[in-house]
Amino acid sequence: MKFSHAVALITGFTVATRGLGFLFRILLSRILGAEMLGVYQIAFSFFMVFMTMIASGLPLIISRQVSSLDDSNKRNKIRGIISSGLVISLVLSVVIITLVFSLQNVLYNIFTDTRSLRILFIFIPAIIATSIYTVLRAIWWGQKKFFLLGVTELSEVVARCLIFFIMLSFAFIFTDLASMAALSFTIACVISALIVVILYWIRSKKEKRELNTLSIDRETYKSHTRDYLKSQLRSASPITAVRVIMSIAFPIIAVIIPLRLVSAGWSSTDAISHFGIAVGMTLPLLSIPQAVISSMSTALVPELSGAMQRRDYALINHQIANCIKITLFINFLLIAPFMAVGPGIGRFLFANEMAGVYLTQSAWIMVPMSISLITNAILNSLGAETRAMVHYIIGSVFLFLCVWFMPQFIGVGALIVGIGICMSIASVLNIILITRLTKSDTKILRLLFGLIFITIPSAFVGHFIFNTIDHVIPLFFSLTFGGGMAFITLLTLAYVFNIVDFNVIRANLSRKRRTKTQETAISN
Repeated sequence: MKFSHAVALITGFTVATRGLGFLFRILLSRILGAEMLGVYQIAFSFFMVFMTMIASGLPLIISRQVSSLDDSNKRNKIRGIISSGLVISLVLSVVIITLVFSLQNVLYNIFTDTRSLRILFIFIPAIIATSIYTVLRAIWWGQKKFFLLGVTELSEVVARCLIFFIMLSFAFIFTDLASMAALSFTIACVISALIVVILYWIRSKKEKRELNTLSIDRETYKSHTRDYLKSQLRSASPITAVRVIMSIAFPIIAVIIPLRLVSAGWSSTDAISHFGIAVGMTLPLLSIPQAVISSMSTALVPELSGAMQRRDYALINHQIANCIKITLFINFLLIAPFMAVGPGIGRFLFANEMAGVYLTQSAWIMVPMSISLITNAILNSLGAETRAMVHYIIGSVFLFLCVWFMPQFIGVGALIVGIGICMSIASVLNIILITRLTKSDTKILRLLFGLIFITIPSAFVGHFIFNTIDHVIPLFFSLTFGGGMAFITLLTLAYVFNIVDFNVIRANLSRKRRTKTQETAISN
């Protein structure tokens, strides 16, 4: 499979999976309500740390090991990789589960609401399921079987949605709907693991028949298992440690924010409710651009790595500058409508206007969030992962300062401002390092200030139109007209002031069409 086709396939499955997951999150927020969504999010934040320990560094190392295999004794080697991976992931799962149950009294004192602890226990079986299908899916990743990766990932989201809505018919059995949502997630993980195991077993049988292999050399298999076990532990440990450090910040914040809000005079119910609104409703909307940016960063990493080996610095600088500029433009295309009709979006999607108010106030943080994502991918390609981690840690210091000191002044907005400052600091430090490593100038300041300049009037136009027609026509149409006018105004001003060179975009599209036509003519 060609690289471009692989990227397109991955992007298609990613959009479908994230789109379905996003719709499910909207429905979940409506069904649970703000308070129970906050309780659910606190438990889920802790659970995601455990998932990161299992499903971060290890799959990456396994995929690298598989992709580097030659044809000699390949079947024995793959079996050794699977065995060593399963040993590591299952042992780690047992250790995590043991610690959770051993420290439940400590967790009881940490959680601001004991219902979150009960939900966390419901998530626990999903850790075992994850440890199994993560290893097997990593084998497919190394073999470049992207269709199987996409199908199995999508099947988990589909299973979660179906199970949750089936269980709604028996909601009276459960203590609360948040517990039911957690159980549907756990069951979906188990089903997904079973699907992966069955598919892998079927494919293994088929490959065995095709290769006409009758037996496994057990001594060689055991030797490979021991070798790969050491290699996976040595290589995956630092990667996992870095990602755990990054992911562990949010569960801590999930505890700190409600505590600081309560100490500032908020009731416990209001504190958890507003935390649930900000994290469960607003932040998913702010993460929309990252679906596109992550696909671009996935494609960018091997391209930059190859260019670095050839020392083609002109190509490197060109790709880096273009990717950062595209990232900025994509984000501002959404910032203007979000600022214009944010409260309406909250009412339409979540039946909660406060979610939209937070969206309007925090739309700006999409820029540093996305720039941080793309610049991290660039630094990974340049072999500077450790420096990127240091930059994130520096930004996180300011995030925790905001979360601790600012809730008494701006409430849950302290979390939003903290994330924005954290990612801004990390992004600036990343860009400075990229400039030094590549001896290039990304030249994004003019574009950044130009987009800010035209976004303000664009958002004002959309806001004025939305407020004028909101009480006259249905909400869907007022959102469409208001947000659409903000979007169109931004594009118009970008063209008038030459902030974005549309002629270059048009030329690139024309070139691609000519190339495709020529390829078709040749094939015919």
